[in-house]
Amino acid sequence: MKKKFKIEGLLCANCGNKIEEEIKNLAGVNDANVSFLTEKVKLDLADDANVDEILDMCNKIADKIEPGSKIIAK
Repeated sequence: MKKKFKIEGLLCANCGNKIEEEIKNLAGVNDANVSFLTEKVKLDLADDANVDEILDMCNKIADKIEPGSKIIAK
């Protein structure tokens, strides 16, 4: 299942890459793409994945790497 989100507060491409790599390691995430230029996060999730739970974990990762950043549903 593919989902798209907006990321706010991402200030550098390198941080986006770090966020992407950590999100890819989450259970239920098949693939992830974080784009600094378009301010988008694309997730390819397992069919039985809990989207709200994964989004919460993604936000914790994003805030740890780039304090103040937030991934939100469009």
